[in-house]
Amino acid sequence: MAHVLLFPSVLGVRQGITDLADALTDAGHDVTTLDPFDGETFDDYPSGMAATKAIGDEALQARALAAAQGVDAPFVAIGFSVGAATAEWVAAQLPEAARGVVMVGGGIPMRFIGATRPSGVPGQVHVTSEDPFHEEDKQFDPMVDEYLRDDVEQAGGEYTFVEYRGSGHSFTDPSLRAEYQPAEAQIFTRRMLEFVAAVG
Repeated sequence: MAHVLLFPSVLGVRQGITDLADALTDAGHDVTTLDPFDGETFDDYPSGMAATKAIGDEALQARALAAAQGVDAPFVAIGFSVGAATAEWVAAQLPEAARGVVMVGGGIPMRFIGATRPSGVPGQVHVTSEDPFHEEDKQFDPMVDEYLRDDVEQAGGEYTFVEYRGSGHSFTDPSLRAEYQPAEAQIFTRRMLEFVAAVG
């Protein structure tokens, strides 16, 4: 069994995060969820982004690293949206402990994080085909997905890109009615259970 670290989006620890944590726990895994906002959640991205900026990247990274270092076992890091970049960064800081990195809603190439991808660690990206945030990333740099693949594969890891139908950025969160995609969320959860079991 593996220890899983969950890193939420700027919306905080909402139902999509807790549902995944429950599914992983039910499968026998240990789960640590980083809560950057101490229980507060947000219903829109601008509010969450403002709260994130108020805390600051350095403080968020320090909390994330402390949580990972407090785990006395190898871990799989799963990050949602902005949390995906945190998951990548934490895995890079603790390469001997990282067993896998999952980026939901898109990831950030390591060149923009200022870190080195851990050797041999598999990486997965899960996005919807019309996710507006992922589209913005590709407008900023059309090669973003290729860079992510190269980061993982050049470090000797297996790269998987999974695209679901629809446009929900937080497509796994039942509490976000405009974005939730129940069929895709179920498939995603099944894939996470399979991935964690395989690498953990």
